[in-house]
Amino acid sequence: MDNPTLSETRTRAPDWLFWLSWVAVSTAAILLGFGIMYAVIGLAKAVLAGINEDRLFGNLMFPVLATVLGAFQWRVLRTRISRSGWWVLATGAGVLVAVALGGGVVQAISRTTGRQWDWDFQPDVLVVYGLIGFSLALAQLPILWRHIKSSALWLLISVVGWLVLGLIIGKTIDRTTDILALGAVPAAFTGFGLIWLIRTPET
Repeated sequence: MDNPTLSETRTRAPDWLFWLSWVAVSTAAILLGFGIMYAVIGLAKAVLAGINEDRLFGNLMFPVLATVLGAFQWRVLRTRISRSGWWVLATGAGVLVAVALGGGVVQAISRTTGRQWDWDFQPDVLVVYGLIGFSLALAQLPILWRHIKSSALWLLISVVGWLVLGLIIGKTIDRTTDILALGAVPAAFTGFGLIWLIRTPET
C-alpha cells in the first residue's frame, strides 16, 4: 500500500481553501462521470440497435463514478498527504464492494423480515447509503491510519456524510440537484474530517 508520510507534506493551502477544493472537485467528478456515461450510452445506441440502455447505465455507473471521483479527490489530497496515489484504487474498490454488500444486505433483510425490500421506505434506503459510506471509508483507511491519529473516525465521518445524502435525495438520482448533492454532500463532511484528522498527526 502506498502510504503517506506527513514529513513529506507539501506546502499547505489554508484549510478553508482545501475544503472548498475538496467539495468542488468531488462535485465536478460526479458531473463528469455522468457526462461520460451519457456519452458512452449515446454512442452505444448509435452503433448497436436495441441496446438495453438502463442495463448499460447500471453497469457503467459505479465503476465510472468511483474512478473519476477517486482521481479528482487525489489531486487535492496529495497537497496534504504525499504518496497517496492509492486513493484512486481505494475509492473504486470501496464503491464496488459497497454495491456488492448492498445487494447482499437487501436480500438478507428481506428474508429476515419476511417482506419485500421497499425503496420507498426511508430506513431501507438509508441502509444502502450507510453501507456505501462505510465501505468507501474502510477501503480508504489504510492510506490514512499509519500517520494520522484517530483515523478510524474516518469511518464515522464518511457514514454520516452518506446518510445525510440519503436523507436529502432518497431513492433516486434523476435531477441535476440530486447529482450535485451526490458529489457535494459527502465531500462536505469528509473534507472537514480530513482537515481535522490531518491536524492531529501521530507523534
